[in-house]
Amino acid sequence: MRILTWNIHGTSVWDRNERFPKIRDAIEKYQPDNVCIQEAFFHKSRSMLSSLNEYYISRELNYFPPLTTKGGLVTLTKARPLEVSFHPYRSQGNIFTEQKWDRLIGKGFLETIIEDPQFGKVTIINTHNVCTYTEDTDQYLEAQAEQLLQKIRQRKEKGELIVVAGDFNFKRRSKLYPQFKELLHDTTEGLGNFHLFEYENIDYILLGDRYHYESAYVYHESWQKYPSDHPGILVDIKPNR
Repeated sequence: MRILTWNIHGTSVWDRNERFPKIRDAIEKYQPDNVCIQEAFFHKSRSMLSSLNEYYISRELNYFPPLTTKGGLVTLTKARPLEVSFHPYRSQGNIFTEQKWDRLIGKGFLETIIEDPQFGKVTIINTHNVCTYTEDTDQYLEAQAEQLLQKIRQRKEKGELIVVAGDFNFKRRSKLYPQFKELLHDTTEGLGNFHLFEYENIDYILLGDRYHYESAYVYHESWQKYPSDHPGILVDIKPNR
């Protein structure tokens, strides 16, 4: 099972006509089974993702702002979803800071359940947590992390495979990272800094069980400009033998 997570920088609308075709082409090239996309806020990004005909698309729309994507989250799966649900975070950031944009769009996590031929029932949790705009965490990010951890604990009790992926907005040195590591296995741990620009990882693909996996950044040598401010991350997961 191949999983891709990618924050596509959907807030940068002035260059999206240049960037979005590169993202679409990369998905077609690498053929992940499941794709967790963040910052797919508007119709243009959803249309680009919907044009990938071999995928089912999971997302929910806001009433306000009209026709924007809840949390900016879209999950693509090659298997037909059995269940899709968006869970808004109860804590939405400080309205008097840059976090007001996070509040407006409504951060949360998108839960998609599929039946995989190798792994059986799989719960895919796609998340984009509030940004602190600092090197540290704050009360809003910590509250969102705890809500997400509660959901992960509930899912783990059912004994099914859980994949948690997205832009968590905290680094490995954060006090939040060990809390997720207690419950999940970080498949991105072996990746170094991305070589096109200085990037310290805040995007993760986490597994609820130990499996054999290999991870890599999404990159094509023809790109003159990387199509997002976050590198896409791929992981191949295989059952243990």
